[in-house]
Parts: sequence; structure tokens; C-alpha cells
Amino acid sequence: MNAPLAAAVFPLTRSLLFVFALPGILQAFMQAPAQSLLQGIYAKESGLTLTALGIGLLVVRLIDFCTDFLIGFHSDRSKQNGGGRKIWIGIGMVVSVIAIWFLFRPPAQVTITYYASWFLVANIGWSLIEIPYKAWILEYSPQAAHRARIVTWVAMFTLLGAVLFYAVGPLGKALGLLETAEPNMQMLRLCAVLIAVVIPLPILVTLWRIPDQRPGLEQAAAEMKPQRESLRHIWASIAGNGPLLKLVGIVAVSSFMGGLPTSVLLLYLTNFLGLSGEVNAVLGLTIPISMLGIPVWGLLVQRYPRQRVWAAGMMLAGVSFVGLGLAPPNSGVLVIAVINCLVGFGLLSSLVVAPVIMGDTIDYGREKFGVERAGLYMSFQGQVLKGCSALAAGAGLLLLGLLGFDATRSGADLSPQAVSGLKWIVAWLPGAGMVTTGVLLWLVPISKQASKATTMEAPDS
Repeated sequence: MNAPLAAAVFPLTRSLLFVFALPGILQAFMQAPAQSLLQGIYAKESGLTLTALGIGLLVVRLIDFCTDFLIGFHSDRSKQNGGGRKIWIGIGMVVSVIAIWFLFRPPAQVTITYYASWFLVANIGWSLIEIPYKAWILEYSPQAAHRARIVTWVAMFTLLGAVLFYAVGPLGKALGLLETAEPNMQMLRLCAVLIAVVIPLPILVTLWRIPDQRPGLEQAAAEMKPQRESLRHIWASIAGNGPLLKLVGIVAVSSFMGGLPTSVLLLYLTNFLGLSGEVNAVLGLTIPISMLGIPVWGLLVQRYPRQRVWAAGMMLAGVSFVGLGLAPPNSGVLVIAVINCLVGFGLLSSLVVAPVIMGDTIDYGREKFGVERAGLYMSFQGQVLKGCSALAAGAGLLLLGLLGFDATRSGADLSPQAVSGLKWIVAWLPGAGMVTTGVLLWLVPISKQASKATTMEAPDS
């Protein structure tokens, strides 16, 4: 590690960590329905077929794959030229709010073009926030212990945003704003209003209170002068970063297999398991319980080999996915909530451990190539993750469509073929994928930085 970076030691106060983590609330609140509910709601209420939604999702993700690269590269250049990363986050906030307004409030006669267009704009807005924000987090301190603390706080606030989203249905019904607590277009319209009026505040507070560059690192940042760029240089900084490629390869396996259930989970919970208004309760209430995993994984990653900690989390998630497939219809809210807690608890290891290991790969690239590539590396990982998730989510919808699944049918009206397809997509394949990921993490070392013990600083006030 460069001497100026290694010498920059400073405390991380709880107030600073609190403010730094606030944007995670907005990101999760906006993206929670897009990850697991949006396609199911559109399929049920807009008249769009699962096949059309699957194709639209694939096209959006593939285009988003390209835009992420541009955002990451130019975010790095902006930082190198003294512009910082905060301007990108501010622009992304505006784009996201506008896109969500139209995506969550579609016209009565919605078309696949309308859905795909605004979903694409929303994804671009999220990337404008997410890529610079994640790079900013990992650049803020060169010390692994600091990175682990920041990432832990961000993960906690991200889950808090998801909890707030799933609370909209029950609270909206209790206050008379919604006719039912079940996830539907009416709930999405209410969420669009909340996003436009309330949710941008956390990002604005963070942009106002946190400086672009952590005090004490100005000299180190000044030494990273912008260099002449070419596609060859850019590609070399990716292809020549072996730890990054290993990390992204493992993330690709987990994101594809774990992404299969995202677009059909609502259909599995409602049409097969018999949950309706309880869906928000199951998804929303299990998140606070599984959130206990954040401080647990944050503590473990500072005491034990990072990859082994991550591997344990993935294996736990894999076994729990299988449990979800074994649950019979009308199992009850408690059973499904317990299984979801175990799935969530295991998957949360990725939110804590993967970014810390990514920080190691960023340090490796900086030392090897002499240029700041945090945004580029984050966008590369994000591109692979989104590409795999898109293929998985689209494949899940397309497979169900080919099996003749009808989103308007449920319970005994479902054919054995449709039930079997749902279980493979929601449980068996994700379970196998998470176990495979755990084995890879246990056996394949990503980098020396990721596996060796790091010097731990005294606890901050």
C-alpha cells in the first residue's frame, strides 16, 4: 500500500458513520420492489405477459450493463480531476425520483415499451448513485477495519430502507390510504409519492455533511494525477487484476443462481403458498430479524478469514432455500418467516464481506497500475452482477411462461408442471447455487490481502 495512504489514520465516529450510511435507505426503498415484486405486480394488474416482461427485463439489464461501465469510468475521471463523486450521486437522485414516479404510477393501458423504458431510466439513476457511492465508501479509508465498519453501517441502513418499503402496505391500510396490505399498483403509487417527497432527504444530508475527500488523504489523492487513457489501458487494468477477476467470478455464480427467484417470488408466495395480504408482513418483518446478521458478519469478518466467513453465510442461505421449497401450501406466516430469516441471515454476509474484499482488489489495482480505478472496478463488478441477475430473473419469467404458468391462477388450479417450475426457480436452483458459491469461497483464495490478517486499530469513539 502507498505510504501516504497507509499513514493516514483517523477515527470514525458514530455520527460520521450514521450520516455516511443514510443513502442506503433511499436505495433500498426504491429498489426493493424492483428486486422481488415489480414484475409480479405488473403481470397481475397490467395485462402484460410473463414472456413480454422477461424479454423487457433482459433488454433493460443488457443496456444497463453498458451504461454502468461509462458511469464508473467517468466517475473515476471526475475524482481525479478534483470534481469528486458527490455530483454523480446528486444527479442520480434526481433521475431516480423522476423514473420511479412514472414506473410506479403507470397509465391504465400500460405497454411493455412503457414499462421497459422507465425501468431502464430507473436503473440508470440507481447506478448513478450506487457506483460512485460504493467507490466513495471504499476510498474513504485505506484500512480494512474502517472499511468493515463503514460497510456494516451502510448494510444496516440499506436493510432499514427495505423494512420501510415493506411497512408501507400494512401502515397504509391501517391509516386508510390503501384498500389492502397486499403488494399492488395502489401501494406502488403511494411509494412513488413518498420517494418524491421524503426519501431524497437522506442523500442530501450525506452530500452536505461528508466531504468528497477524507481529511488526511488529500496528499495521497493529489499524487493520483489523471493519466492518458485508452481502451487498452482500461482493459489492462481489469484483465491484469487477478484478485478482482476471482471475486467477480464468484459473485457471478451467486448472483445468477440467487437471482432466479427474484422476479417470481411474489407469485410463489401468493399463488402457491397461499399468502396474500401477509406477504408484506412476511417480507417486512423477517428483515429486522435477519438484520441481526449485519453486526454478526461485521464482527466475524474482523476476527476470522474473510472468505471463510462469507462461505459459511452462503452455505446457510443455500440450505435455507431448500427449506423454502419443502414448505407446503398454507404453511403459515410463522414457518415462511423463519425460513426467510435464515435465507436473509446467510445472504447478508455478502453485504458485509464482499465490499471489504473489493477494497483489497481496489488497493491491488492502485498499487499495480498507479491510477485510481475504484469506480471502474465497482462498475465492472456491478455489470457482471446485473448481467447475471438479469439473465436469471428473465430466465425465471420465461421458463414459467413456457411452462404455461398463469399468474391469475392459484392453489389447486395450478398444474403440477407449474408448481414444479416454481420450486426449481425459487428453491432448488438457488439452493444449489449458494452451496456452490460457499465451496468456491472456501477453496479458492481471492488475494493475499483478502486472506491475511490485517492490523486492527483501537475502537473509535
